[in-house]
Amino acid sequence: MQISKPKPLGGLRRAAALLLAVLLLLPAAATAPAIAQSPERLVLAFYYNWFDENSWGANKVPDTPAEPYVSRDRGVMGRQIDQARSAGIDALVVNWWGPQDNNQTETNLQAMLDEAAARGFRLAVDVDMNSPYLRSAGAIQAAMAHLMNTHAQHGAYLRVDGKPVIFFYHQNHRLSTGGWAAIRNAVDPGRNSLWIEEGTDVSPLSLFDGHHLYSVTWANRTDMGQTANKFARLVRGQAAALGSPKIYVATVMPGYDDRKTGRGGAFAVGREDGAYYARSWQAAIGATPDWIIINSFNEWPEGTYIEPSAAYGSRYLEMTAQWAAAFRGSAPPPVFEPAPRPAAPPAPPKPRPTAPPPTPTPRPTFVPPPPPGREVGRWGGWVLID
Repeated sequence: MQISKPKPLGGLRRAAALLLAVLLLLPAAATAPAIAQSPERLVLAFYYNWFDENSWGANKVPDTPAEPYVSRDRGVMGRQIDQARSAGIDALVVNWWGPQDNNQTETNLQAMLDEAAARGFRLAVDVDMNSPYLRSAGAIQAAMAHLMNTHAQHGAYLRVDGKPVIFFYHQNHRLSTGGWAAIRNAVDPGRNSLWIEEGTDVSPLSLFDGHHLYSVTWANRTDMGQTANKFARLVRGQAAALGSPKIYVATVMPGYDDRKTGRGGAFAVGREDGAYYARSWQAAIGATPDWIIINSFNEWPEGTYIEPSAAYGSRYLEMTAQWAAAFRGSAPPPVFEPAPRPAAPPAPPKPRPTAPPPTPTPRPTFVPPPPPGREVGRWGGWVLID
């Protein structure tokens, strides 16, 4: 056995000095811009609260809910919250048209926040710039002030790191990033909330805190994995360039079918017995996003719903629970097994009457589309240009 000689003391000093130098470098490395602002891996879903007795019918939607409903029914709100939670969804992101009178998205949001609080669930808001009530910078600023000072202060509102989360749809179809900066400086000067912008342009991340695509299902059938990875790179590139953390929210969808809306350019992307939804989740998880958002829990006119339906039952909620667990790392990815092809949905039963009668919020289908030459997500299938 060969016995090594003790190292001279000078060597120890040199080793200690080297270790100290490495430790001094660590804080500098820690200041590099991260992407995730929170370790919480959220699974969210877009939710729509403007359905009434006139919403259902074979000539209006490609399928019908297992239990047709009106959005103002608080019993329905509670049931849907329970279904979302059972599917592993952390929060529903509620479509909102502003606080103006004659607008059921406002009154229904107020009621649903209370229902969520009673169940220990969370809601956020998706500010919809196609709203007929948000046509000017002044109206938008007033709406954002109301949102920040009322709904975002509710105990059931989604917060991450103590900050309320606010999604936006088509934000640049109303205002430039500079216009949004003026509004944010007025209503959130301390940047005490998280604003998530939408679209194929990530340059608004100079102002916003995160990015998502509303839709990843286009008429040209763009590869979902390529799309998810491309926008992950773009968001991370912006974070590095800006030197501040940004949130990348990947989108998953079960399919798409807006052919009964009467829109120009309407199209369908089949569900493939659930295979399309499985591939969508695989693509999103593969891009290692901070959060995942499902489009949608119940957007029936566009055929992106996952809530129980006459044709599919609870199949998509069950799939969601499996994939949400896989995203969080608490379970392996599910092995996909195709479901039987659905039969034609039966005629919807008459919804249970409730009081008061529905407020005359304009149907989203009748909101004019954005000007020509801009991308269109919900309003007619915009095409991703690489």
